[in-house]
Amino acid sequence: MPTLDDLPTLAKNAAIAANDSIAISNENLGGGSKIQQVPAALLTHGFTHAFRLDYDSVSVALAATTTGEINLMALTEGSVVTEVGLIVSTHFAGGSISGYTLAAGRTGATNGYLVAAEMEITNAVFRKNTGGELDTEAEIWTGDLIGSGQSLSVTITSTGDNLDTATQGSCIVLASIIEPSEYATLVPKFD
Repeated sequence: MPTLDDLPTLAKNAAIAANDSIAISNENLGGGSKIQQVPAALLTHGFTHAFRLDYDSVSVALAATTTGEINLMALTEGSVVTEVGLIVSTHFAGGSISGYTLAAGRTGATNGYLVAAEMEITNAVFRKNTGGELDTEAEIWTGDLIGSGQSLSVTITSTGDNLDTATQGSCIVLASIIEPSEYATLVPKFD
């Protein structure tokens, strides 16, 4: 098995696939090894968080309803959301569903990051920053400063039939969230 000393002798890769793994040291872990693998897509595209939602996930397959909100994570007060994207890897279909959309945002602005991204269309593969909090260049540069009691959430809506009638579909919600407190010890003090 190669070690870090063997890097100069290893074959060079001209491309990184989204599902390649990159090893990191997670300083928040206690106990044994702090080494974890991270999908290359997160690091190469600038995202810090990823959430996979499938048609049959408990949160997605909400029984006998056409809309539902899913809280993905609590957001830390003072953190900054700079990007939110959606990748549809398999379009959503089933039953009499004629429309299937996902909006992403935070508490009080449920479509602030993504506005009704269509997921039932086979060519609707990627959307990013279409909501009112991140849809201009100035907003992207400054990000969305998070207040207290906020959560990152998505709202899924179907047209023509209930959410639980879907028989296929998978998407990944990506987010870039800056936690200022994590930067306090990022590098040694200058002088």
